[in-house]
Amino acid sequence: MEAAAAKYDDKVEVKIYYAGKDFDYIKKYGVIFRGTMIINGKKKIDRLSKDIIEKEIQNAVEELC
Repeated sequence: MEAAAAKYDDKVEVKIYYAGKDFDYIKKYGVIFRGTMIINGKKKIDRLSKDIIEKEIQNAVEELC
């Protein structure tokens, strides 16, 4: 995830929250049951794989342009 986000570091903010470890996301995004990626504080992605992460980051960058 870090490598995919590094290409667009100045354009997107990516955070991964892990169920059972992180709790600061609950008020904004609700309860999660596994790792969840948040892009730019708006888009929530629950199904994480290398391809999905790269695609969603690229889509977020394209939406900004």
